[in-house]
Amino acid sequence: MPRFSVIVPSHGVAGRLSRALDSILAQSFGDFELIPVCDAPESTAADVARERAGRDPRVSPVYSPPSAGLAGARNAGMAAATGAYLLFLDGDDVLVPGALTALDARLTDTGGVDVLYFEYERMPWWEGEATNPAAPLLAKAPKGAFTPDRAPALTGVQLPAWSAVHRRAFLAERDLVFPDGHFTDVGFGARVAARAERVAVLRSVVVRHMARRQGNRLNLPGAHHAELLDQTELALADAAGLGLPAERRGPLFEQLFAAVLKTATDPRRLTRGQRRAFFRRASRLYRQYRPAGFRPPGGRVGVQYRLLASGSYAGFRTLRAANRAAGGAVA
Repeated sequence: MPRFSVIVPSHGVAGRLSRALDSILAQSFGDFELIPVCDAPESTAADVARERAGRDPRVSPVYSPPSAGLAGARNAGMAAATGAYLLFLDGDDVLVPGALTALDARLTDTGGVDVLYFEYERMPWWEGEATNPAAPLLAKAPKGAFTPDRAPALTGVQLPAWSAVHRRAFLAERDLVFPDGHFTDVGFGARVAARAERVAVLRSVVVRHMARRQGNRLNLPGAHHAELLDQTELALADAAGLGLPAERRGPLFEQLFAAVLKTATDPRRLTRGQRRAFFRRASRLYRQYRPAGFRPPGGRVGVQYRLLASGSYAGFRTLRAANRAAGGAVA
């Protein structure tokens, strides 16, 4: 059994796939299998994957149709994986040198965990400074391995799937797969964090995430943003069904609705006709799943939480207009 299975969906990024695969094959730690997930055997990505497989037996391409989306591609890779730990890497991102060595050392040091979260570097493809969005989220985590109750802010919502390694047997035993649709990382990450019994963090960069010039589709306008509410409902219903304590459901609830409000207040993501329906459904979810004793954050963002709680779209629209007039949409 290899130590790691690295799963790399390739739909829409065939032109950059070589760089991603080569960053894995060049790792100094060699106990891994590499599973590129291609659209079809005759696709450009499949040609790239076959070329690597022809010269390295650790490469084993599998196929998933574009209609299955990112979730389907990752699930196809999971079904084929045989490694002890799964690492998901987007086909236009790369592993930094020494990444697998660092992950192996941390896993050995902790004695094995269900989930190991790590930092990543966000690097624009064109120009600009690199950032490390995960660092503040992981900074306060306990040392060594710990139970999720000791770090309730690690809800799985704010970290993408490629910012963690997952023990394959843990995912299989609990039937954890990526849910269909956009924002699949939200539903998957929340369900994983809710069930993990031992977690740890690695305070170093493992993945270099290459931000595209044209932007992530999840930031572009369209009806697909309603699927964020699907994933939010999935995560909240799951947490309620598991009976997670309020001290863990509170951070999950707050982080999910921070993402919901970011979409609701961004004029680029929803059309005028979509905003009211989005707000009304978000308000229903807010009232249905609000944990006992939950207190909204302060400031303008807290006002938005309270407007969601009351279901006042008129008030929300007025606040959004006032904020835009004062200097732009609220983040």
